[in-house]
Amino acid sequence: RFGLRPCRLGCRAFPCPRTPSQTMAEEEEQSWDKTLEEWMMAEGFCCAAALANKADGAMYAAAPMEGEAGWALIFKEGDYEGEILQEDDTMKKVSVNEITCLYEVGQMTDMSQRPVNGLWVAGKKYQLTSCREEEVGEHKVFVTMGAHKESKTALVIATTTTQIIVAM
Repeated sequence: RFGLRPCRLGCRAFPCPRTPSQTMAEEEEQSWDKTLEEWMMAEGFCCAAALANKADGAMYAAAPMEGEAGWALIFKEGDYEGEILQEDDTMKKVSVNEITCLYEVGQMTDMSQRPVNGLWVAGKKYQLTSCREEEVGEHKVFVTMGAHKESKTALVIATTTTQIIVAM
């Protein structure tokens, strides 16, 4: 599993030095992967889903679980270079870190707070299309939507007070 996702503690060392309590947390993580698969994918409306901490944007669960396919669909590890279109129709190279991108989207309360270099998921830049507050039961969440034209995929990102839920 090394090399497929970041350490929950934000550690970039591989292999990550883990304590017994961290190992227990990994076992608990498996149940979140399964929960995502059951709740977000069973009806066939999503092809992938993930959970991340709002405090740092680090994902800790992804689905589908088989072969860790969810991680491949929804996350590209580490820093990498991407290109964004400028107003003069030229391309600009930018440094991308998907954890940082998701963290910034998780802090949004309206479209004026979009990440400067956009939202990147699994190496693809998504165009953010809306961000609004919604009531879910007794709770208020911010729902941000984005789309990737070439792959014809869309994202719905719901942010609670502590979590970021990503549906693709």
